[in-house]
Amino acid sequence: MSAHKSVFSAVLAELNRITETRNIPNAFLFTGNPGSGRKQAAFRFAKAINCTSEKKSFCNGCRSCKKIDANQHPDMIVVTPLDPRKAITISQVRQIMAQTVARPHEAAFRMVLITEADRMNIQAQNGLLKELEEPPENTFFILMARERSALLPTIISRCRSLRFPPLSGPALAEHLCEQYPIDEQWADIAAATAGTDQNLAETLVHPADDNLPKTTADPRAGKESGIDWRTTRPWLIQQLCFLISGSASQKIQTALNLSGFLSQDPEGVIPGLAVMRTFFRDLCVYRHAPEKILNRDCSDRFQKLAPNICDSDALFWMDELHETEKRLASNSAIRMTLDRFFLKLIHI
Repeated sequence: MSAHKSVFSAVLAELNRITETRNIPNAFLFTGNPGSGRKQAAFRFAKAINCTSEKKSFCNGCRSCKKIDANQHPDMIVVTPLDPRKAITISQVRQIMAQTVARPHEAAFRMVLITEADRMNIQAQNGLLKELEEPPENTFFILMARERSALLPTIISRCRSLRFPPLSGPALAEHLCEQYPIDEQWADIAAATAGTDQNLAETLVHPADDNLPKTTADPRAGKESGIDWRTTRPWLIQQLCFLISGSASQKIQTALNLSGFLSQDPEGVIPGLAVMRTFFRDLCVYRHAPEKILNRDCSDRFQKLAPNICDSDALFWMDELHETEKRLASNSAIRMTLDRFFLKLIHI
């Protein structure tokens, strides 16, 4: 077991011990990079201490677990910056205080999750400090932050601190196999696609709803993002192959179809771009070291494409993908941005 995996396992074990003893701190501080699994751990902990089954952890089948999974539980309060470029304000903290003044509606323990606590301004932090000093009944806080340095020492001193290390490569794949009913090959591919972004890796492998149809024409069938990425990833790679090797009319139609498909579900854009990043990377790599590609189950497609692709083309496509990610991060219109990207790939 890698050092990072060992540390991450220790964090989950600590949360499990707290669940079993029911000795719940008033506040936690989860530090680590985005995508390190902090938010998933918060909601798993909330499920575990509120689950009504007799399981030691959580069942995912009781009313409480289902409501938390569906983001419909009235006692799971999530606070984020109202604007990506601005701080969390004192008015948002006052809203928390107003919501927690009464007992929880349904939960045995209410959770208040502040996802970017290090972006609270000083007034907000001082307001929260008062709440932590006299915590509401049956309520615990989880503060998520990259680092502790942006938080007041008095807030840090009132929190149980847990550090979430980034997982990547074999450690992340091992974690995915432990958490989801998937095989090692799919776990390896999802981990390689996500890099160190554990949130993205778990989105990719999240089990699909078996009651929803899975078709090659429209492979949407998942829960969180609305897309079952196990079936969508090879479909997307196939469409990218058409985009590169098809006739002129086929390329245009494929470009617009891909843009339309991804823009229908904004939650699916980031995973889709991550899959495309590995596709263009593998196009470059296959020409020189075919055994090093990430999408190993699609090697036959790269074998057919590689002789007709030069490295400069693949690098150009990767540059355009990076530009597209920057445009989307700056809140550009999704459909127009994706149209531009796919049409640029075929030099239209």
